[in-house]
Amino acid sequence: MQKEKIALIALVIIIIAALSVFVTAVNTNIFENLFKEKLIISEGDCADVNFIGRYASNNTIFNTTYKYTENKSGGTPFKIFFKTFPEEASWKPGYSTTIIEGLREGLIGMKEGQTKIIGPIPPEKAYGANKFAEGAIFTTQYLAFGMNQTVTVTNYTGENLSVKWIQMENLSNFTMPQLIIKNLQSDNESEMVMYPPPYYIWENSTSIINITDTNVTVRTTPTKSTNLSDVVKDVRDGEKSMLIFPNATTASWTDTTITVVCSPMIGQNYTFQTQGYSGMVNITIHINNITGDIINVTITNDQSSEPTYLNASRTLTFNRTFVLPRIYTGIPSMYISYFYAQDIQNAGYSLDRLAGESLTFEVTVEKVYKKSQ
Repeated sequence: MQKEKIALIALVIIIIAALSVFVTAVNTNIFENLFKEKLIISEGDCADVNFIGRYASNNTIFNTTYKYTENKSGGTPFKIFFKTFPEEASWKPGYSTTIIEGLREGLIGMKEGQTKIIGPIPPEKAYGANKFAEGAIFTTQYLAFGMNQTVTVTNYTGENLSVKWIQMENLSNFTMPQLIIKNLQSDNESEMVMYPPPYYIWENSTSIINITDTNVTVRTTPTKSTNLSDVVKDVRDGEKSMLIFPNATTASWTDTTITVVCSPMIGQNYTFQTQGYSGMVNITIHINNITGDIINVTITNDQSSEPTYLNASRTLTFNRTFVLPRIYTGIPSMYISYFYAQDIQNAGYSLDRLAGESLTFEVTVEKVYKKSQ
């Protein structure tokens, strides 16, 4: 009986040893993976994370990394870099630094393979507490370009924006804008923007003289009649274009109008620098001839061998008063993101569709990557 027990024990040992050899031969990493310490997400790491995002208010799903949410399969994990400072780029290609604060905080400290619920995350740690909507107030210089205007939102659909200029009473003398948006949904420049008279030649010389519900009337009083500019300056009055030349342009005015006259010498060269795509560009303007009210010039620069020929107006006469719009309607989404997004954010609003929402995330950490690996 004793011999049978010894034989049985020996057989078990042999079987275990054989299985160990077999398993090791099939997968040499199985024990290593079974017993090694799980990696934990820390700042500076990259991680692959699957998630299901839900509205905390009603538990409905707004986003997920899974293709099949019901059994949590398929799809592509969210690849995250947990940056340690704001401008840090990921050391692992393809990993995003864009992650809401509440989700980031919940993931830090999670182990590889761990699943948990993060949230409810409050709006201020998600996509913003203040959702951009009707009644929002912000300040921008991209309605009347170069002039700060405080506006209130009268309509916002996500695709189109309409605003109304407010708080004009707080303005002292200001510099008139060079162009004003008119209809950004048009493909025609003359319909997209309007060019007011070149009051901006004189800085801080325009003031408001009347306000209605839809318009603001302004009046400009020139501050000098000579030495209007130290460099050649291109100005416009509607469809008319003029070049102001140093020491060759004068202005005069009455109670109702302003007149600007250019008198450059034929054959004169005017040179100046301007910023180009690849650095500073040296530009030369040569006065070819003056015929009546037309100054014909040749424009060359040191980055192109092809000259440009231009007929500029010699004289501009325009009213001292101008009517600015208070209402700007139908601004398309592409311009909202390009021109106004930063101003809207600076005013404390979020353009994200999830702004104002508390959120929960069911997350699974699939893989953690250490930079030292």
